[in-house]
Amino acid sequence: MASLETLLEATLASSAAIVLVLLLRRPLRGAFGARVAYGAWALVPASLVAVLVPAAEGTGAGATFIVGLPAALPGLAPRSLGGTFDPRLLLGACWLAGMAGCAAWMVARQLRFRRSLGRLLQRPGGVHEAEHDVEGLPATLGLWPPQVVVPPAFEGRHDRRQRDLMLEHERAHVRRRDPWANAAAAALRCLFWFNPLLQLAVPRFRQDQELACDATVLGLHPGARRCYGEALLNAQLHGPGTPLGCHFGFGHPLRERIAMLREQLPSTSRRAAGTLLVSVLALGVGFAAWAAQPQDAADPQVAPPATGDAVSPRTPPPRYPAYALENGIEGRVVLIVDVAADGSVTNAVVERSEPAGVFDAEALAAARQWKFNPAMKDGEPVAGQVRVPIDFRQDD
Repeated sequence: MASLETLLEATLASSAAIVLVLLLRRPLRGAFGARVAYGAWALVPASLVAVLVPAAEGTGAGATFIVGLPAALPGLAPRSLGGTFDPRLLLGACWLAGMAGCAAWMVARQLRFRRSLGRLLQRPGGVHEAEHDVEGLPATLGLWPPQVVVPPAFEGRHDRRQRDLMLEHERAHVRRRDPWANAAAAALRCLFWFNPLLQLAVPRFRQDQELACDATVLGLHPGARRCYGEALLNAQLHGPGTPLGCHFGFGHPLRERIAMLREQLPSTSRRAAGTLLVSVLALGVGFAAWAAQPQDAADPQVAPPATGDAVSPRTPPPRYPAYALENGIEGRVVLIVDVAADGSVTNAVVERSEPAGVFDAEALAAARQWKFNPAMKDGEPVAGQVRVPIDFRQDD
């Protein structure tokens, strides 16, 4: 399954990006402010997008086999599927089951919180008031469009200045499209449910998101630090919140949010420099993730021929695996073959295979029987390497 191979590459790339962000988030916050530190999380999707970009094609040349049914079947007795088992199918099933279970848990949690609010009553200024008093309000909920929801008797709980600051915080979430960012984070948690590093990173991502909105509000109201701190104390949320919601009192270490109120916000030029740095880091991480992918073998029709590295006509082709034959599976295996000075094969390894693991064994078994015309240097045969793409096709 090519999808499992891509999933593995995406897991490795995103994990490396997450580790980098976890290491940099506090230094970036101290140097350039909370908004730049929150922007650093863009390194994670940058690494994932890079994995989806096709890898560069290799330029190595070698003999090419196209293994079809007539060439692949001599001496192959038909076998039933009872004696064969592909472990990748079990891995794929486990991944899908885990993804479905994680998604169901998140949807249930989101719906449970929404039902606990009761009816939402429209209030002036585009604000909705919940029917029931629930921990986690004020909050921004929903995607189409996002709604700012406040608890019942909101006006009686806080003075006007605090209410304005809380609502400004939630509207900052809406302007920044943070509910969509939370939805993307939830989707990644489902796709990579098996990666503990991602599960550890998402709460930190949400914490940086809230700190960034705090900084936005303080930038608009620099003289309201004390009032804003009192609002945070009054609305501190002790639970984890909802997967997609943006909660004013998100369960973040309150000391860290209050400590930021005492710090001077970075200047516009510092923020611009930090944004530029994060952009360069995102490009670098994306390029590194793309460059680290296994190279695709070049098309044998356009690859330059290698001097002396040709497969002898006596070379037997690989046999078509019974499991793949009976299930209509086609694919490609690219081998790197070490050739001795006498043309014999001393070693062969799989450089890349699609689907992974299906045709590898038959390709390697055939390679051990091959005989090459060795490369020549100064009129003498020498050892070398050759790349051999093998296409397994079920047509004439």
